[in-house]
Amino acid sequence: MSALIRPFITRTTYLRWVHLVLGSALAVPYVAVAVTALGPLLSDGPVGLGLWSGWVLAVQIAFVAAACTATALVPVARLLSGGLAKALVADLQPERAESWPDRWRTVVWFALHLAAGSLIGALTLAVPPFVLVLVLSPVLDMPWAASAYRWFGFGEPWAPLVAIVLVFAGFHLVAATGELLSRLAPALLGPSEQDRLRQRVEQLSERNRIASELHDSVGHALNVVTLQAGAAARVLDANPEFAREALTTIAESARHALTDLDHALGVLREDPRPEPTTARDLEDLEELARATDLAGLEVVTTVAGDPAEVPGHISRESYRIVREGLTNALRHAGSVRVDLRVRVHSGLLELEMTNPLGESRSSRRSGLGLSGIRGRVRALGGEAEAGAADGKWRLTVRIPLRSSA
Repeated sequence: MSALIRPFITRTTYLRWVHLVLGSALAVPYVAVAVTALGPLLSDGPVGLGLWSGWVLAVQIAFVAAACTATALVPVARLLSGGLAKALVADLQPERAESWPDRWRTVVWFALHLAAGSLIGALTLAVPPFVLVLVLSPVLDMPWAASAYRWFGFGEPWAPLVAIVLVFAGFHLVAATGELLSRLAPALLGPSEQDRLRQRVEQLSERNRIASELHDSVGHALNVVTLQAGAAARVLDANPEFAREALTTIAESARHALTDLDHALGVLREDPRPEPTTARDLEDLEELARATDLAGLEVVTTVAGDPAEVPGHISRESYRIVREGLTNALRHAGSVRVDLRVRVHSGLLELEMTNPLGESRSSRRSGLGLSGIRGRVRALGGEAEAGAADGKWRLTVRIPLRSSA
């Protein structure tokens, strides 16, 4: 019994009915032109004469089909049809048709929507008055209704029962038609298999980028903070001034790490945010070197050229590359001297970092750090080289300043 009543009490049925009736309304202009213009033109007479001759009807149907196809092939039609279809599938995310397969799938959907809508629209106009007649005819004197009953094959006493059956059948027809379209909507208006694969690849790529961001920024901050905290604890009594400076740097590094972490989490929550206003660039290398010095790594920086000539996005990425290089040196070589050379010339930015390998450190370096540096450099259209030679580790980066990445 609940299955019989459900279409009457669920909101979904009425949303589907509205969607189907809109399909009927969309079909009206095409049918009106076919009837009022093509009918008289092809039958050589006023509207209605010769309208139902076979070849005239075939031409009219062909015209309606061609006009609907031409409309659905417009790229924006997919977006509009998808917007209407959200009444059937709430989580449908329609987009413009950018490829011919998408356009032809839109044509199929448009045809189904208009055909099913025209059927439901016609029944919506015809059935309620007929049901009203069936209900009132046993009470009111309607001789013409009795002849209509005999034509349909039932007597007047059965009229109210037939009216109830028609009402139930109408609601269930709307529910079933809407259910069919709701199952077809994702396949015809949603992303194709190729689009879904591309979106998945983009999501994974973005997540990997965020993981690299967190590794570079938060990982560097934690490494530096850990070493600075240990150094401050060791000299707290003997050199309180150094300990105070180290604690100040720890607080500053933690604030910057929290800013980067908040930005990355915003992207993960699908709430993209602009680059943090506190994002650092090549002009902040001195501060970075000072913080790393306090962690036990001696950084000697040489700058040739004007870092202000470096575009903002390249300057920020280059700062992160240097930061990751210093983190790697601190992790793999310990308390050593790092020579950092920055050179801006001839439309090119060159970064070179050199440090001893360390007595107990391996010359082999791998993992997220170096791969992250190479990924950033490739994204900027540059090249990166890293390797050990003569007891030293050298990282060299070249980035064209006209990079548009």
